[in-house]
Amino acid sequence: MKFEKKKVLFISAAAALFVLFLTFFIVRLCIPRVRYEVRLADALYEQYVTEENTKELPFVLLPESEASVATGSFFATAGVTVASIRIENNLTLLPQQTDENEICYPLSERAILPCVPADFSSKAMSVLDPKLQLSFCDDSDIPEGWRALPVDGHYAGEEDYVLSVTKSAVVKVFVHQEKIEKALLSWCEKTFVFEENALSYSSAKGPMFIASVGDIMVARGAQEILMNYNDGLERVFGTTLPLLQKSDFTIGNLEGVVTDSWDNATKTYTFKFKKAVLPYLMKAGFDYLMQTNNHCYDYGESGFKDTLKAFAEYNIPSSGIGYNADEALKFYHTTVKGVPLAVISCGAFPVEQSGFDGKKTATATETRAGILWKSDELLAQVRKEKEAGNVVIVNVHGGEEYRFVPSKSQREFYEALCDNGASVVFGSHPHVLQPTEWYKESLIVYSMGNFVFNGMDGMYGATDSEVVRVGFLGNKIAYVEQYPAVLTGASVTLK
Repeated sequence: MKFEKKKVLFISAAAALFVLFLTFFIVRLCIPRVRYEVRLADALYEQYVTEENTKELPFVLLPESEASVATGSFFATAGVTVASIRIENNLTLLPQQTDENEICYPLSERAILPCVPADFSSKAMSVLDPKLQLSFCDDSDIPEGWRALPVDGHYAGEEDYVLSVTKSAVVKVFVHQEKIEKALLSWCEKTFVFEENALSYSSAKGPMFIASVGDIMVARGAQEILMNYNDGLERVFGTTLPLLQKSDFTIGNLEGVVTDSWDNATKTYTFKFKKAVLPYLMKAGFDYLMQTNNHCYDYGESGFKDTLKAFAEYNIPSSGIGYNADEALKFYHTTVKGVPLAVISCGAFPVEQSGFDGKKTATATETRAGILWKSDELLAQVRKEKEAGNVVIVNVHGGEEYRFVPSKSQREFYEALCDNGASVVFGSHPHVLQPTEWYKESLIVYSMGNFVFNGMDGMYGATDSEVVRVGFLGNKIAYVEQYPAVLTGASVTLK
């Protein structure tokens, strides 16, 4: 009897299990297990998908490279791709093409720069060679030895610059289910936020332009014009004035001292200026005046100290000069359009025919005011400033006068400055133009001639000069512009 009861119970249990299994089987056939998937470009997945921002979504986010869920097993979950999200880069000049099932979320915008090889030897910079190479780059991959060009007079990062690429996340929906679609679009709106500062350089206001000019000697009538005429700036600086004033940081080499002394040195030429002329030079656009030249001691140490006092009185930025060697080794630091600058000037000129030896006579010491001279210590300081994240600009008064090509020692020192971190080396002293050249990723302007220097008429090459503008996007040189100029008496104008 007991055996019969157990048999009945066993059969009943087996029947119940069979019914449950059959029910499950029917349900499984009718309602398969599905996992809704949204496939993202791998780069988007890595950048935007986190555990925190994907909680409680009715779908899973997967990178494109990940294999789909297996569907061969009876008990496996079936993966269904309901949407994809890809990356698209579109030139802003062209309309973006999307279909009705796609939604575009702009992520960032970066400028594209038309670039050409920088042929600084060209005599006609405005004439384009029919064989000219032209490439489109962003600021991070401009080829070595190339320079960028403006577009319709505008530079990358400026408000009216039109040549840029927009990076977007493009969502394409394959399966329209209201709950899933609504959750997906909500997630995208919260996640794909446009990066206002997505330009790869720090300033969204355009490049930071440093300008430099040739030698400035305002005696022989120029300072009187500047100080005594309402249009004195225009008379002296002519059509170069807008270039000086619109550049973000303009450098000039002031060839002479600011003093009232009459105790001049025994030299072929000695130059001195009135301190009242200094504000006019600043109004002309100069942000930094160099003094490490062969005329800094034209009136001895006392005249040099008078210059230091005048610079301090009128807040004239400079460096490479001081009351002692420690002061002379200090760089001038400033930040322009978010770019940190470290600027230094030094002397490297040969002994004059008159016997004046700048290294022996005018170099700053522990007890003597003077200038910084070229040295291994300077190279080490340039390297230190570069390692600190600064754009390093070095002004060198060196080379041989009235020579149109750099000397061997001139090249070696200027290149050593670049090897140690100088982005640009601006040269002065030859009184004539010398080449501008790339050295690796740095720029060397060996000499810019005489900018304002009355009395040079009739001397071969001595009235030719140039304004050089170097445009930085972040810490990298992007633009290099040369504007030929000519000196007539006490006035300079663009050619």
